[in-house]
Amino acid sequence: MAVVLGLPLSAKTAVEVKATPTVVPADNGFTVLCYHRFVARPETVKKPLSEYRLPTQEFRWQMQYLKDQGITPISMDQLKAYWFEGKPLPDKAVLLTFDDGFRSIYEKAYPVIKEFGYPGVLFLYTDFIRSQSDSLRYEEIEEMEKNGFDLESHSKSHMNMGLEGEKRPPKEFSKLVERELNEPIGFIKEKFGTRPWIFAYPYGVYNEEILKQTREAKYQLAFTVNPGPNDRTVPPLQLRRNLILYPIKKEAFQRIFEDKVLHLSGFKPGDGEFILEDEPAISGKILDDVEPKSIRFQLGNHPLAFHYDPATHVLRHNIQAPLKAGGHMLTLTATDQKGQRLVYSWYFRVQHKNLAQGKKAPEETIAPNLAPMPREPLETKGKIDK
Repeated sequence: MAVVLGLPLSAKTAVEVKATPTVVPADNGFTVLCYHRFVARPETVKKPLSEYRLPTQEFRWQMQYLKDQGITPISMDQLKAYWFEGKPLPDKAVLLTFDDGFRSIYEKAYPVIKEFGYPGVLFLYTDFIRSQSDSLRYEEIEEMEKNGFDLESHSKSHMNMGLEGEKRPPKEFSKLVERELNEPIGFIKEKFGTRPWIFAYPYGVYNEEILKQTREAKYQLAFTVNPGPNDRTVPPLQLRRNLILYPIKKEAFQRIFEDKVLHLSGFKPGDGEFILEDEPAISGKILDDVEPKSIRFQLGNHPLAFHYDPATHVLRHNIQAPLKAGGHMLTLTATDQKGQRLVYSWYFRVQHKNLAQGKKAPEETIAPNLAPMPREPLETKGKIDK
């Protein structure tokens, strides 16, 4: 049996977002892939115009890989039955998600999905869909829904609510979050006859207020862009998704499906926490029985030296240089005694101190530094107590 632990922001928040029993049976879990836009062929410039524009032939290769390896794309109904009713998933389960609602999803990815007979999920942000510019047409969304796609919410305007939370007074921010979360429910229900129950955070940003209101809007599950696998010990409103960016090496894509969840407790900064300190002390406990020498700790793409005590399972690291304001990703990997690689990534945010004086913050995109941990030993290793 595995105990639900996750990485709650606080005891209060852990209660608010909890939607699973205290004890759950061990299972194989599931992986989530996140796509955005598609192009007909690789762009011929030295650097792609956008790492979010995936060539159709690359997407086809990935879908064929799933089939060849017995990795089963699941529907959102299957995921909800697994999560809330305890029904098993296939041994190798993957959820295919498509964010924003760009028309290239229909024109270039959808024919491939139909060919393989896979289900998928559209996370739509409704201001974009209403514009009917470079977005999916209403009739295209209806067709995709009739052919195995689930329609879910990606907010009203795709606003970076992390930045807005720093700029605005608490009451004003609360009203903004409420609008961003609730407007898509009414629009999708009215336009397409279905009520979205699942949410994907714009830019992968969430904090205690956003989590609270996600629950109050009655979303059942919610997705970040923190990479890694999921099982029912991961908080249901902080589920992991793997961004598929271009270019991606085939070996890197294959590795996504090899990892299982690493279980942690009490780490600070916590998952989704907004902090003012730009040189935080990082500490927490690893709950799994792991091989100490296999532990790797990473901030974004940068390996961190750390101190680990095998007797207490406590890991510590002190940031030595000020972190930039904005989002940061921490990733811990280790190998258990059976040789299985375990991983957990979480997001925290260093707040912009200058916003209090009305100064403009730099533009941000999706939560940065999402590259997966390297599998080879890192040059910077942690100190392990004997």
